[in-house]
Order: sequence, then C-alpha cells, then structure tokens
Amino acid sequence: MDRHRIKDEVIELLCNKLHALPLPSDDPDFDYEAQEFIPSITDNPLDIAEIAMDLEDAFGINFEEILPGDDGLRTIGEIIDFIEHRIADKYPAAPSS
Repeated sequence: MDRHRIKDEVIELLCNKLHALPLPSDDPDFDYEAQEFIPSITDNPLDIAEIAMDLEDAFGINFEEILPGDDGLRTIGEIIDFIEHRIADKYPAAPSS
C-alpha cells in the first residue's frame, strides 16, 4: 500500500470519526500532515483510543505501546509514516531477481 493511499484513508477516518478537520473536498489546500493530533484534533483519551483501534483495524497493524498523539506520532504526517512503516515491516517487498 503506497503512502498516498494510506494518507487518504487516515484523513477519511479522522474526518468522519471526529469531525474536527475539513473534508478534502471542502478545502483541497488544507495541510493535513502538519496538523498536531493533540490538541488540534482531539485531546479526549477515549477519542484517541478509538482512533487507534480504528486505524489498527483498517491497516492490520498494532500501535502497541505508542498511540496517536504520543512522542513520534504528534502529527497526522507522523501517524501516516508510522502506518506506512508498520505495513512495510508486515509485508516486506519481494526481492527482485
């Protein structure tokens, strides 16, 4: 799964679940990746846990000991990078011949 698709799915999930971000169709120039998860999007621990579970289900990954908003996952861009790396670790590319 490429980064662009991961970004689209993360943004869609956040927009639909929390209603704290503009939809891409409403503001195509909005810089989602720079948005800090806490407090810009939410600071509610229940929202954070639900988003983490939804992202885990959507991408087949685990956040384990780190959650969105923690150090290293402060922005949407960092969350996207984290998911991209977890997917790559789970499904490494086949060696080229």
